[in-house]
This record gives sequence, structure tokens and C-alpha cells, in this order.
Amino acid sequence: MSPRQIDSQTRDQREEELLDAAMILIGAQGVEGLTMDKLVSAVPYSKGTVYGHFSGKEDLLLALCNRGMALLVSMFKRAESFEGVTRERLLAWIYGYQLYARLYPMFFMLVITAKAPGVAEKSSERQREKHIQLQALLSEGLLGLIRQALETAECGNPLNMTAEQIAFANWSASFGSISLLSKGTDRCNIRAGLELEESLLANVSLVLDGLNWRPLSSLFDYNTSLERIRCEIFADEVAMLTAGEMNQERCSSL
Repeated sequence: MSPRQIDSQTRDQREEELLDAAMILIGAQGVEGLTMDKLVSAVPYSKGTVYGHFSGKEDLLLALCNRGMALLVSMFKRAESFEGVTRERLLAWIYGYQLYARLYPMFFMLVITAKAPGVAEKSSERQREKHIQLQALLSEGLLGLIRQALETAECGNPLNMTAEQIAFANWSASFGSISLLSKGTDRCNIRAGLELEESLLANVSLVLDGLNWRPLSSLFDYNTSLERIRCEIFADEVAMLTAGEMNQERCSSL
């Protein structure tokens, strides 16, 4: 007897349900505690059905990473719509990235997990192809913005860096700042007392000023730009973050 066939919509809904269950397991036990057997026990489906969706833990992790990347793509698409000079538009991307990291910390860190040795190699071709497509979507808009800044000479680029090198410099400054200053991270020595958003934007300003990306921070009020970005592009995310922080404060006071 052949297995029962399901339509694509049912399959997609079931896959989302499995990913939801995997996220709950990671939230409770960490990535190390996630196993396929635990996932099977947490959902109303057979082991064969679960493995029909994901070939193993690595495939599942890459699928979760892809889910987070798709969300980030949607936020970056909105950042692209911000009206301003190229440096302001880049600031919208970076501000959106830190909102994403604070609202969805699991997705933020799963990007690194997906880059671990063996994860991609042990994942299905479907998830690998989706990952490549999402990476392209994330990089295309950013590289296009940087190339525009170089072509218009808004970015002086004194070191003659490529667009890819400039993108990496900004990503590494952003990712490093967020990772080191996120809640739950040990804040000893020089990190003590530093605020994530303020420190991130200061570090990025150092990079952009070093690239002679005009207008320089000493000659332009980027705080006004940030307020516009918060209100015009990411008002919903800012409200979600504010509500979450207020709820945490209430819980900690009990």
C-alpha cells in the first residue's frame, strides 16, 4: 500500500508546525539539546513523517536558519524604502538588523550554527538551495546600495575597498557589537555599562567615517534620521520591543 499523498499546502503547514516545535525545544534546552527523537516526541506525527520533512538535525537547523533569514529579508526590504542619502539608508539596514537580533535572538544566533562544519553538507539539497537564495537576497540590496554610494562618491573609500569588503566591515561591526552586548551575555570589563543600540551605532559611525562616507557624523544629525527610521520603517518592531522590555521589567519586579 503506497503512502497517503498530501497537498503542498498541508505539507507546508506541517513543516511550519515542526519548525515551531523545534524552536520550543531549542528555547528550553539549547541547540545541543535538540534531537530528532525529541522532536518526534513533541509532535503528533510519526518518526517517518518527521524524517519525510527533515533528513536529520542538520537539515532541521538549516531550515530554522532559513526561516529567520526570510524574516530578515522582509525587514531589509522595508529598510530599502527609506528616503535619504545612501548613508542614512545603510543606517536603516543596520538599525533593522539590531531590532531583528533583539526581537528574534534565536534566529540571530542560528546563522552561526548553520555555518558550523557539517551542517550544510548534511542538509537536504532543498534547504541548501533555499539558503543560497536567501543569502543572495540579503546581499544584493546591500551591495547595490554600497555601489551606488561609491559611484556617486558619497563614499570616499580612501582604502579603495571593494563593495564586498565594505559590506563585510559593516556586518562584522554590527554582528560583533550585538553579540557582545546582547542581554544574557557576560558583560565584564570594558563592556560593563554599555548600551547595545548606542554602542552599535557608534561603532558603525567609526567605520563609515573611516570610509569617508558622507555626510560625516560630525557634520550631520543622524539622530533625526534614526527617529525617522523608527517611526517610518520599523514602528511595529519598536513597539514590540518596548512592550517586551516592559513585560520583562514587570516580571523581574515580582
